[in-house]
Amino acid sequence: MKLTTAILLIGLLALLVPLHAAAAGPTIIVAAADASLASKAQAQVLCSGDSDQQQINYAFTLLPPEGGTVQLTEGTFQTNGWIHPKLNSNFYGAGEDRTVINVYNPSQYYNPIHLSRPNVHVKGFTLRGMGFFLIRTNGVLIEDVTVTSLDINGVRQPVGGNGMFFIWVDNPETGDITFKNCKAIDCNTHGFNMNANRNVSQEKKDGVLPWTISNLNFIDCQAIRCGFGMENGSNSEFSCGFDVQEANNLENVRLINCLAEDNWENGFHCEPGWYLGTKNFYMENCVSRNNGQRKPAEAPYRDSYLSGYYVHRNSILKNCYSENNRNAGFFAHDGVNTTFQNCVDVGSTYGFKIVKGCKDMLLKDCWSEKAKEWAFWGAFGDNIRVENFYQQNMGGKAVDGGAPTQSNIGWYYHDSQYHHSVSYSYFDITGYGPNIEVLNQEGISNTYVLNRAKTPYPMPSVPQIPAKSIPPLPQPGQGGITPVGPTISPITTVPIVQPTQVVPTGSGPVPTITSQPTVVTGTDSWAARGFGSARRYSGAVWGTGSGTTRVQPTVTIGTGGIVRPSTPFGAGRGGGSYGAFGGRWSPF
Repeated sequence: MKLTTAILLIGLLALLVPLHAAAAGPTIIVAAADASLASKAQAQVLCSGDSDQQQINYAFTLLPPEGGTVQLTEGTFQTNGWIHPKLNSNFYGAGEDRTVINVYNPSQYYNPIHLSRPNVHVKGFTLRGMGFFLIRTNGVLIEDVTVTSLDINGVRQPVGGNGMFFIWVDNPETGDITFKNCKAIDCNTHGFNMNANRNVSQEKKDGVLPWTISNLNFIDCQAIRCGFGMENGSNSEFSCGFDVQEANNLENVRLINCLAEDNWENGFHCEPGWYLGTKNFYMENCVSRNNGQRKPAEAPYRDSYLSGYYVHRNSILKNCYSENNRNAGFFAHDGVNTTFQNCVDVGSTYGFKIVKGCKDMLLKDCWSEKAKEWAFWGAFGDNIRVENFYQQNMGGKAVDGGAPTQSNIGWYYHDSQYHHSVSYSYFDITGYGPNIEVLNQEGISNTYVLNRAKTPYPMPSVPQIPAKSIPPLPQPGQGGITPVGPTISPITTVPIVQPTQVVPTGSGPVPTITSQPTVVTGTDSWAARGFGSARRYSGAVWGTGSGTTRVQPTVTIGTGGIVRPSTPFGAGRGGGSYGAFGGRWSPF
């Protein structure tokens, strides 16, 4: 194996450096319309309960150049547009169960909290309805935040972003981003989505291509029930819990103690492909369960993912657990230089699926329990090393009229490209369960150490991560807040913005919508929004994806910022998504 633990740990040490310190400077308190009288008495800015993003954006203009904090009180903030945190600022709520930002705009589904300036810390609220985070910068820490497509009335709303936590890479300054205790629950799209505009210049900055996300951390995060299918209001029929890699490169990524549960497609997803760069991708103590179970796909799942972990290149997964995923627990496709260590699957159709051009892969001390078909499935690979693998009580499967086996190598749907066995590989497998062959022996230059256990082995310990729920709505007028830093006097220094006043937009990058989106063709009414166009990889060029054609609005961000003219883009199957949803280019 070329990727060693030592090399990976050297890369990960850089991630332990704090990515964001709380901004110095004053605190501007913004009070919700239903906040307590005590909180309103502390506030410099009062909201009316209508278009509250105007008052919130105004509060950021009151901070000095060196930054500071915008502190939301308890209560519900009703917004219908973009929120723009300032450079070197903190954006805090009073707590996930005390502060809610409820987003609703039936004429424009693209209403993000837009992090486009570096060094921003977001903490302590629940974002509901049509809202999501759009991140296009570096030095970002988001913690203790829940995001859901359910509004305050429990109605599922459309969301225009590719993910509820959506990183869109269109510049070489995107990275040093940490999500800590962030939850995406009951969402119409991906919970977490990383993507890139590969149409930007290929110039490098410090050796890094502009579509690379560097130093990305997910700590104690959860994605639950993300994606509901096109007919139920999702942006795409492809929605995962953690979609960590689409068109973007990755360098130095950690996912620690994260949960993906009951998502429409994969729990954890990285796009395969030689053109995608992946360095130092590390997962530990993560759990992925019941993914793909709601999607009406039928076996053999060749045109769907529906797996717990879909991870391929230059990666280490350690002590990760998969349970009852529709397709595979752990699925590597076109993978290289990747290790699965002490990983366990229980009850998926396939425990470990290592197929379609994989090489230099290691499974060490892994376990498959109650796989519905094969515990291990390998095809078309080289140097696949399986050490101390235990498989127990699997269903087994026969192919082409042969005898059933507990695990299989070589067979792949009779596809001429991939229907080949593995070679130069090592298999040390102990099986317990049905009295059938532990593994069929095919390929060339393979070593087999195959054993049968006489009694079942006890299950190894696995990480236990209970699913969290959407926090309850705050009660109007109850409670107060303790500011996180020095505040500006609400009487003598900063004028209080009353609900009836016209609020200036300030000099920040407030978007101007110059045309409303219209549906050009197609039957669905969900107008996707986003930066970039849906594309698919075809041969050596990037082409336009097929599917329903829509028109984006013209969006101007600030002065000298992005201007995206109205352009048709595809939203059907057949292309990876760039800013707006596409399909999947990869065959299965």
